Amino acid sequence: MGNAASSAKRIKSIGTCVSSGPENPFEIAFVRRERACLHESFQPFDAERSSKVAMPKLPKLSGHIARFTDCLDQLTNMIGYTENLLGAWQMARNTGRAHSRQPFLEMNQNKEKNYFAVIGNTFINEFIPYLNGEKEEPSLDKKKVRFASTYSVTMITDVWQRFFTILVAQITESFEQERKKRSKIISQKILIPHQLSEENARSNEKNRLD
Repeated sequence: MGNAASSAKRIKSIGTCVSSGPENPFEIAFVRRERACLHESFQPFDAERSSKVAMPKLPKLSGHIARFTDCLDQLTNMIGYTENLLGAWQMARNTGRAHSRQPFLEMNQNKEKNYFAVIGNTFINEFIPYLNGEKEEPSLDKKKVRFASTYSVTMITDVWQRFFTILVAQITESFEQERKKRSKIISQKILIPHQLSEENARSNEKNRLD
């Protein structure tokens, strides 16, 4: 009961910190053992193996898969090994800002259709069962991870669900902030010529009257 209450309290805190912004969610959402769990349970799927995995025969999709695998590798390493929680937070935020330059997302991403959430939910449903051992890869070259067996299926599932929830929230929030900033800059560039024309017209009218 105590653990469940503590977990519920942390989940409630996640929602608070995601919306408020100034607090690092990776720092307040996980205890040290949970951060280590993220790092160690991901090791069989880290970036070293991405080149060995049979990628889809689509260069852009394969590139995205490799980059996202590398992103997860770096994040779990910073959170659970080097304990660079600020770096992990900055990386998540930078990922959102970088995606604001994608034309498709710039035009189609909204509250009703959050593509980051779609991807996050897919990973929760499809990838976590491999992380917690409920499913096994057909490959025989899976790494053996030291201490991985000390984490229960329930713990790995809970930790990764919270991780993906936080990651999606941070990417979405920073994406929206950057998109608004870019939209404002574009609007200002459009308005400036009109403003100059109006000022010139007023100046010419004043000179004519003088």
